[in-house]
Amino acid sequence: MKYTFKPSPVYRNSQSTTGIMRDLAIALIVVLLASAIYYGINYGMDIALRIILMAVFAVLAALISEALYFKITKVEDIKTATLHSYGWITALILVLITKVDVSYYAVIVSTIIAVIVGKLFFGGFGQNIFNPAALGEAIIMNSFVTSANSDVTAKVFDAISGATPMTSASGYGWLIPSANFADFISQYGGLGNMLLGNYPSVIGGSCAIVIILCGAFLIWRKDIDWHVSITYLVSIFVISLIVGLMKGAGFSYALFNVLGGGVLFGAFFMITDPVTTPLTIPGRIIFAVATATLTLILRWKANLPDGVLFSILLMNMLTPAIDKLINGNQIKEADKIRNKVLIVSIIVILVAILVGSTIQSKNTGTAYINEERVALIATNE
Repeated sequence: MKYTFKPSPVYRNSQSTTGIMRDLAIALIVVLLASAIYYGINYGMDIALRIILMAVFAVLAALISEALYFKITKVEDIKTATLHSYGWITALILVLITKVDVSYYAVIVSTIIAVIVGKLFFGGFGQNIFNPAALGEAIIMNSFVTSANSDVTAKVFDAISGATPMTSASGYGWLIPSANFADFISQYGGLGNMLLGNYPSVIGGSCAIVIILCGAFLIWRKDIDWHVSITYLVSIFVISLIVGLMKGAGFSYALFNVLGGGVLFGAFFMITDPVTTPLTIPGRIIFAVATATLTLILRWKANLPDGVLFSILLMNMLTPAIDKLINGNQIKEADKIRNKVLIVSIIVILVAILVGSTIQSKNTGTAYINEERVALIATNE
């Protein structure tokens, strides 16, 4: 048997996994509290309390399920194993990408499945192939849609006729011409209001400023790789801008695609997961560009209101292939690897633009928006 050893630059990093997870937990809690404050002010303190309870139940479900799993598998130090599995991070992310009307039962069950099936079955922290929180939310979206708390739905989402910015855009064919964009976005207070997060969405997806500040904190602390976040956001914006200009939309449409839905939260808290993304910076750039293109393609063509969640899960499956594509000495073969990154990125961007060129606005009048919102209410009922 022949063994091949590849030299690579090696450096010591003063950061520890515990320190990174502590910073990440702080950032997630800040987003959670900001969301609770927004919902409390606008919809009542019972809704704010519900958000806190969802987080508490999810964290407890993660910790208890991990402790039981370690006990069943006869791990010697259950307390240490549980603390170093960081299940509460998965739980917090899962809650923040969930709507406020999701039942406590759905949150608990999906958290347990996310932790056990999405992480522990693969060998535990650091060995999972899928983002566990994304897997848990996918379960909620596909198995617990009807379990939503109707009272909370009526209090929060029916206040805007049941249509979040993403569902309205989807009903509009994901193409809002510049002439109609002002009327479309006015129902949510404009892009400035979206930047401030003054509209209901997933719990942690509304306040763009808070998410950006928390993301900047994580980048400053070197807890996440800025190449991934920035590449993803820039790719979303550029592709949306090109397609928008081709279809009579413009800068505002591209900015809407960045601010709306889970793009910002996904950019800083999900696609930056070092476990489920490629090992090298060139590989992560390809991952980010491809995830951005998939996000937009799923928005435009799939029966999904957002696209961020499933684009991340799909790209998680391709992470080994990307690592293999970029395999080699990152210094000696820098030119060759750079060319691979450029070629792959250009190809996937062109595919996204080609798909975007086929989308058509369902209606160019503002009346359609109200009709769509009524249809959404009927569907929810």
